Amino acid sequence: MQQALTFADVQSVKHLAKKLKQAHPELPHGKRLNLAAAELLGVRNYHELNRRFQAVIDQYLDSPSGPNAVAHCLYCDFRFAADLKGDQREHRENHERIMEVHEITGYRPGTYVEREAMKTDGYTKARSPGSLEDRIDGALLILRGWFDRSYHRAIDAGQWRKHPSFETYVALMVPYIEGIFPELAPSLAQRYGRTPGVIAHGQTNWPLQ
Repeated sequence: MQQALTFADVQSVKHLAKKLKQAHPELPHGKRLNLAAAELLGVRNYHELNRRFQAVIDQYLDSPSGPNAVAHCLYCDFRFAADLKGDQREHRENHERIMEVHEITGYRPGTYVEREAMKTDGYTKARSPGSLEDRIDGALLILRGWFDRSYHRAIDAGQWRKHPSFETYVALMVPYIEGIFPELAPSLAQRYGRTPGVIAHGQTNWPLQ
């Protein structure tokens, strides 16, 4: 079975095309892209590579039929009019940003639906009469939902490399948790630390730098 193309594959072809300018200064950039695509990935030309990569992106689309239908990408959470070229281009740019981070870090922030499910499940567990550990797991689900929204926002702004890890984010949010779940906050602080003053009280997004 043919392996699915990755964001890194396409970037490698683009980088090689730039390098080929030294060996083939007479060729336009499009021709050098064709050479690079054939050399690295064994495809006929860059057009074929681009078509195959678009298919990788489009596999996540939920595209209802009918007039004024809005397509929704279940991977990058982008909603757009699928018949508009500008929207298609904006979706691809957004999707590629998420793909790049996912391939580099191995982590993809949850979509809105996924985040809401985490928070709903988390509140149920955190407020349950269960064990302290189960309730802490619930609080961590809530925090994961908040983290993913904050991380997605940082990806959109091109600042994902600066965004704190989940463990650091929990420490930043402990002062807020103290007001929501005062009985759980000490355990979270003991496990992750407590870092006040970075995220404003009542807010859940890491401030963009």
